[in-house]
Amino acid sequence: MTDLAGGITIPDAPTITDEHKKLVEEARKTLDDSSEAIPFALLGTQVVAGTNYWILCKVNMFGPTQSKKLVTYKINKNPQDEVTLLEAETFEFLIDPTF
Repeated sequence: MTDLAGGITIPDAPTITDEHKKLVEEARKTLDDSSEAIPFALLGTQVVAGTNYWILCKVNMFGPTQSKKLVTYKINKNPQDEVTLLEAETFEFLIDPTF
């Protein structure tokens, strides 16, 4: 693990666990879209009032756009186990359709 300024910890391996998948699923409930997010890399964590997680996901957009994007979600899980989506950063570039 690597510790950065601000208390952010970057894992040695960006492994996604079932807990991380559940965090993304719970955080995305607040979004009003029909996309599907597939988490594939834990980028970092930060202990605050609970824990912040940065999770990189492949997002499949359905409907007229039918595109694929990479999105980093910053998610907080507080001490009461409530999950909040704090940020969603989309990477704008074309993704190989076979990805």
